[in-house]
Amino acid sequence: MKFDSYTLTARLYPAIICLLPFLVFTISCKIDGLESIFDGLLKVRILGNITSSIVLLYFLMLTNRFLGKFLFGGLIFNDGLNLPTTRFLLYSDSEFSEQYKDKIRQKINKNFKIILPSREDELSDINSCKKRIVEAVGLIRNKVKNGNLLLQHDMEYGFARNLIGGSIIAVCISGFDIFYFMKLGNVSLGYLSIILTIFFSLCLILNRPIINHLGKVYAKRLFQEYF
Repeated sequence: MKFDSYTLTARLYPAIICLLPFLVFTISCKIDGLESIFDGLLKVRILGNITSSIVLLYFLMLTNRFLGKFLFGGLIFNDGLNLPTTRFLLYSDSEFSEQYKDKIRQKINKNFKIILPSREDELSDINSCKKRIVEAVGLIRNKVKNGNLLLQHDMEYGFARNLIGGSIIAVCISGFDIFYFMKLGNVSLGYLSIILTIFFSLCLILNRPIINHLGKVYAKRLFQEYF
C-alpha cells in the first residue's frame, strides 16, 4: 500500500492512534475463545500474517473519515454552508475587511465569471448566497491545489477531524478496557486505559473549538495563496 503525505498524516496516523485501545485489550486478553481470535486479528508480528491487521487499520481509516467528515463536519459546518471559507466572504462576517473581500470577489469574477451575492442578496436569502460561495470556493481550491503551506494546513485539519471521528469508537473501547483490566487486577493497563479514555474524551468534548480553529487557519491560507 502506497500513501501520499496527506493520507499518511490525515488518515493513517489518526487510525493508528484510535487503534491503541484495541491493541491494549488484545495484549492481555484472557477471555476464553477471544484470546486466539484477537491474537490473529490484531497483533502485528514481524513474522506472520499481518493482512488482517492491515484490513482493520484500513477499515478504521474509512470509519474515522466518515464520522469526522459527515458527523462532526456536517453538524458544525452544516455541510459546508458554515465553513470559514464560506463565512469569510459574507458581508455579514467581520473576519475580513470589506476591501479584502471585494478584492477576492473581483478576482473570482475575473477567473471564473462568477458574481458573488451582494449585501442585499444576503439579507434576502442567506442560504442561497452561501451555496453560491461554496461553489466558488470549490473552484478556488482546484486552482490553488496544494500550494506552499496550504497542504500542511489541510493535513492538520484532516488529522484533527479524523481523530475526533475515531474517538467515538476509541473512547468506548478504552472505557471497557478500564472495567476489564481493573477487574482482572492489571492496574498498570487499567491506568493506561484511563489515560486513553481521558484523551479521547477530550477530543470529543473539544471537537468544536479544535475544528473551528483549524478551519479558520486553512481558510485564511487558502485566500492568501489565491492571491
